[in-house]
Amino acid sequence: MFPFSFQGRIGRVPYALGSLAAFFSQHLAVWAAYRTLKTPLHIDDAMFWIGPLRTLTMENIYLPAVILLLALAYFLVVAWLLAALAFRRAADANLSEALAVAAMAPVVQIPVILYLIIAPPREAGTADPIFPRGDVKGYPAAAIGVVAGIGLTLAAVAVSTLVFRVYGYGLFVVSPFVIGATTGYFANRKTDVGGGRTARLVIAATLLGGVALVLTALEGVVCILLASPLAGGIALVGGMLGRAIALTGKRSSGQIVPGFALLPIVFALEHLFAAPTHFDTQQAIAVNAPVERVWNAILHMDTIDEPLALPFRLGVAYPIRGDVEGEGVGAVRHGEFSTGVAVERVTEWAANRKLAFVVETDIPAMREMSPYEHVHAPHVVGYFTTSLTSFELERRGDAPLEVVLRTSHEIRLDPILYWMPMARWMVAANNARVLAHIKHQAERQRVTAQ
Repeated sequence: MFPFSFQGRIGRVPYALGSLAAFFSQHLAVWAAYRTLKTPLHIDDAMFWIGPLRTLTMENIYLPAVILLLALAYFLVVAWLLAALAFRRAADANLSEALAVAAMAPVVQIPVILYLIIAPPREAGTADPIFPRGDVKGYPAAAIGVVAGIGLTLAAVAVSTLVFRVYGYGLFVVSPFVIGATTGYFANRKTDVGGGRTARLVIAATLLGGVALVLTALEGVVCILLASPLAGGIALVGGMLGRAIALTGKRSSGQIVPGFALLPIVFALEHLFAAPTHFDTQQAIAVNAPVERVWNAILHMDTIDEPLALPFRLGVAYPIRGDVEGEGVGAVRHGEFSTGVAVERVTEWAANRKLAFVVETDIPAMREMSPYEHVHAPHVVGYFTTSLTSFELERRGDAPLEVVLRTSHEIRLDPILYWMPMARWMVAANNARVLAHIKHQAERQRVTAQ
């Protein structure tokens, strides 16, 4: 049988071997990565055992974006496999197949897997029910499935972001899975509408759910576009689970409630054990201008007119200009961005050599595209922040003067394997614009002075 299928049954021993192998393969992959990079791995950290793949984004290790995205794909494959195995084990033990949702949710998946390993099988001779196929159109049931998916989308986002104020696995992985399962279940509970039509209904519910989030001012267009590739794919797998639950013909709507109840539990656990991720960047550019002019361009940065990439034109924050008031440590810098003005305090000052400052008042990470002036989306402030920035002027021999820009950031979004490559790219694009502007401003001043 196809290992990712939501059909049939599986006994305790095969389930134990398959689920434990899948779960611990993530730890083995992380161990291999650290060993290859000759970097010490701290296995005494509890987070390593709960969510091993996020360890690949820790500060003591740097992996290219493509590796992080491959790790994300592997995490999703493992989650799918654990859900499919749990579904078949639950069917074998005559338990609610909604346990399949819990088996792929971080933290709660560990006790669920252990429970399914020891749960006794159903009594011998009990056959699987046969589901009547009926009318393959089933328009009323399909409509109910889509409406249920939209309603659950609104509820999940509201509870996660406004009540628990978390943007993590629960919101971007478990919720889409449950939303897809809900849509698939209600669309197929009266008659089998088929796998292809179930997938289309799940996509429709996901798209309309996104529209509903915009219309209710719970989210803006940009955030939904950024999250849609991840959420959409997971929802489709959830739709397969929902259809499989409906096709068993033995569960009432009320018995599907445990899958819904899991969401606030996951949100609460993420709120209690929130673990921000830190990352640093470094970029440099050569400037053909006297060091004094370059230093002045750093202290008093004119309006940046370098071209913007599409995400910044859609609302992601980008720098406009910057100016330092005063001299020496303690001086104040005002960094003007597209979303506001950041107030920064100088912590290091070595004239013509180094300027470093910390952010005291940060700006929103984006301005959401929405028909409303105010969007109830907490993630725009505080979930992606810059803590430290430094400019260093270096010259090696006869080489041109080099400006090195270093930044430190904190991100409070999960799955971090999905958001980290995006955050790195956005930071790199903004820093590249700043460095290019410093170069052009200093070199233009040199030409003017001549």
